[in-house]
Amino acid sequence: MRSFTVDAIVLRRRPLGEADRILTLFSRERGKSSAVAKGARKTQSKFGARLDLFSRARITLHPGRSLDVITSAASVGGGWERLVDPDVFAFASYLAESIDSLCEPGLAVPELFDVVAEARDALAAGIRPGAIAAAVDLRMLAVLGVAIELDACARCGQALGRRPLSGGLATLSPAAGGLVCRRCLQAAVQEHDRADESNVRVSASELAALRAIGTIPFKDLADHEALEPLARATHAFVQFHAGKRSRSLLAATARK
Repeated sequence: MRSFTVDAIVLRRRPLGEADRILTLFSRERGKSSAVAKGARKTQSKFGARLDLFSRARITLHPGRSLDVITSAASVGGGWERLVDPDVFAFASYLAESIDSLCEPGLAVPELFDVVAEARDALAAGIRPGAIAAAVDLRMLAVLGVAIELDACARCGQALGRRPLSGGLATLSPAAGGLVCRRCLQAAVQEHDRADESNVRVSASELAALRAIGTIPFKDLADHEALEPLARATHAFVQFHAGKRSRSLLAATARK
């Protein structure tokens, strides 16, 4: 079979034997896939840093019996020096872990690749993770077809407008898919005899911000550090759809 080339971001790396690595790639053309980089763990590897975590490269692969083999890689968008920043590394790890969990192998999702590539470029340009984290989650979920409902009750469909729902706070339910009105929230508590611990409460101003940032280019959020608290809500939805808690987020919380 002929070799082929993809535009890919490295999501995961793990050792194979004494000198090789198995990489999990996310490419525009083929979605999530695994490949072997022979000799990548050697000091004088021909790949250098081009296949580091969250690096973006034009990668040429040759089909193998069980795994494709990487024959060359050329960096796209420059180096990735900002990963030495603990916060940037933590968010890049979270993004890579989320894509790995949410995507099926071999299924191309070009729109999602564009979201991840745009987020990577924003981080590389010096934008702090806290400014874009919630917006990245919102866009990521939207292109996967599980957008967070922020305008109507996700259970009964009642339009909720822009007013706070109860005590100045609104409830977002990952299990329901978004906003939940007070009536549906009370019904859920009665049905299960307890409140859903995954629910997140947000203020009216936070809800307005979530509604506003879903389509804003990440580079335009550079000066919006105040958006950082919104990620506690959006991360909850990503983890719900991934079916597990994020190890990267747990590690970042422990570090702080």
